[in-house]
Amino acid sequence: MTGKPENDRCPLCGGRLKPGLATVPFLLPNATVLIKNVPAIICSSCHEPYTTGKVTDRIIDLLNSLRGLQAEVLVLPYPELKSAPTLMPVMEAHAWPVT
Repeated sequence: MTGKPENDRCPLCGGRLKPGLATVPFLLPNATVLIKNVPAIICSSCHEPYTTGKVTDRIIDLLNSLRGLQAEVLVLPYPELKSAPTLMPVMEAHAWPVT
C-alpha cells in the first residue's frame, strides 16, 4: 500500500507499524518480480508494507522499464535500482579438448 497510515496502526488489521525493509512481489503478465530491501512502514502483525509516494514512483518506473525483458522471475535489490537490469544471454557450454 502507498502512503502513511494514520495513527501508526495498520488499516488492515490494527497492528503496530514500524519502519523497515520489505520484499515486495509484483505479478506482471510475463514475469514475477521480487524487489528486496524496499524502504517501508511494515505492520508487525500482518506484515503489510506501506511505501511512500517517492518509493512507489521509483518502483513503477522500474517495472515499466522491465516490460521487454524475457525473464520468468527477477529478484532485484531496491537500492541498486537505477535502471532496468541488463540480462546477458546464457552461453552454450563447450567441451574443451584435453591435451
